[in-house]
Amino acid sequence: HTLINETTRKIDRMKLPLWLCLFLVSYGFGAEIECDVIIAGGSTAAFAAAISASHEGSHVCLLEPTNWVGGQLTATGVSAIDFAWHTLINETTHFHLDVAAIDRAKENVTPNFWRVLHNLTTTGRCWVSPFCYPPKELLERGLWVLADETKPNLTIYYNTVVKKVDTDGRYIRSVTAIQRTPRRNVSCDGWDVRASQDLPDWYSHTDSSRFTKETLVFKSKSNKYPIVMDATDWGEILALSQASYLQGLDERFDGDISGLGGSDTCGQSVTIGFVQKLWNQTMPSPPDPFPYPEPNKYSLKHYTWDRIWTYRRVLSSHESVEVDDLSLQNFDGNDYSNGYLFLSKNDTRKSLSQWEGGVSREVMDGAERMALGWEQWFRENAPEKYQGRVTLERTTMGTCTGLVKLPYIRDTRRSIGIDGFVMKVDEISGDAEDMVGHVYPDRLAIGSYDVDYHTITRCIYPLYMKKRYGVLPYFIPLRAMTNRDYDNLVLAGKTMAQSFLVNAASRLHPIEWSSGTAAGVLASYMSLSDMTSQQALKDVVRVQERVKLYTPIAWTIDGKLYPSQ
Repeated sequence: HTLINETTRKIDRMKLPLWLCLFLVSYGFGAEIECDVIIAGGSTAAFAAAISASHEGSHVCLLEPTNWVGGQLTATGVSAIDFAWHTLINETTHFHLDVAAIDRAKENVTPNFWRVLHNLTTTGRCWVSPFCYPPKELLERGLWVLADETKPNLTIYYNTVVKKVDTDGRYIRSVTAIQRTPRRNVSCDGWDVRASQDLPDWYSHTDSSRFTKETLVFKSKSNKYPIVMDATDWGEILALSQASYLQGLDERFDGDISGLGGSDTCGQSVTIGFVQKLWNQTMPSPPDPFPYPEPNKYSLKHYTWDRIWTYRRVLSSHESVEVDDLSLQNFDGNDYSNGYLFLSKNDTRKSLSQWEGGVSREVMDGAERMALGWEQWFRENAPEKYQGRVTLERTTMGTCTGLVKLPYIRDTRRSIGIDGFVMKVDEISGDAEDMVGHVYPDRLAIGSYDVDYHTITRCIYPLYMKKRYGVLPYFIPLRAMTNRDYDNLVLAGKTMAQSFLVNAASRLHPIEWSSGTAAGVLASYMSLSDMTSQQALKDVVRVQERVKLYTPIAWTIDGKLYPSQ
């Protein structure tokens, strides 16, 4: 606030005409904030990176688009941790590799992530995960505790979106962002309307009837360049800096970087989650204000109603369906398969000067309407004993609408790393007796989950994507956290240099936390050592030694390390 007020006083002293003030604001004239590491966030990986980079001694600025850190852990509504679930079997020797058990073993989980999960006292007793929880509890008992432990090195800028990126040759010089503050008459801390309606306001420099705005320019503390990390769910730094990236199905084959494959507006569907409550009596429930135009799309498929209710249930005192249950709905019924969230690369380039996230508001709006339609359909199709007792719960997700703050996205813009590096699916998969995936010499993180992508109806997916891949416990290299065009850009989470199929196996909570933690250490190392990403790659052994203090870079299987050193 001191910086913001000082900027305001400077403008007042200049006595500039209003049109010139607006011009300066629109081109990034705002409060300058100095950081060693700038993390454009909104994801699980972003928060994990902010924690490790801060502990390494860097002054970190985390730009969070909502008022909750954690991404899919909290704000985007997947508060049930997705560990690996599969077992690989060698059909000749009948050797079984229990990937699910390996992935959940304490020695293979980032320690502070393990600590956060085991600090939870409320459970949903869901069947998809051992950890299902109301998101506010994870924030209060876990994430905000971790953030407090990093003071004074970490500053979190809530309700802050990236608007502009200034570059200088192979370096990003600064990141301009807009921070909004809800006015006193706005309910639910500014989350009283659907995100698709509010998005243009978030990205506007101008004060509105709902928010006051501050333009913030994040840059380095000194004359050197900052380390900038794109750990957004939408790949916004990649787009705004015009860095090389892949999107959707623009691969002719796995890991192809030509961009000459399928459509860049075909990828994975998004989901708008919400929570429902079961009462002990009949409750009034207003009809859906946005009837979905395809009600026949909804069905229980091969599940029972009770099975869907308990799938990602976040609060319950019993294994069965019980009064006062809170059920998070993140299911096929609210998977929006009618369109891709991200604009085409061409339309993205055209939108840079009027940036609003590079996403389709039409798709977001459709997904929100579909979610509300599923809420009504699922409620109305409850078993007779629950009829009239299920309602949309409007507080658990921190919004007045009852919907999550932002869509849960499964894929996004993905970097192309140093020397064109992209992680490929054959590097993370193989035979059960291989035990682990390809051992990269520059490995910095680990992950494990089977290839899992949710299709869009109008899209055609190449045949190789439909194969059954045996995903092993795998490794994530430093090169996946780089971009071939910028020497001070680090990637984490879904924006890493990876193919579509690898993204489909790396988009889950524990993997994002692992890659984010490693990326945070890498970013801090680059900042404190005044190194480029290429120089850090050459010094990877030292980087690995630092990363190992925070998260595993080798797998422990039956008491043995893979690789052994």
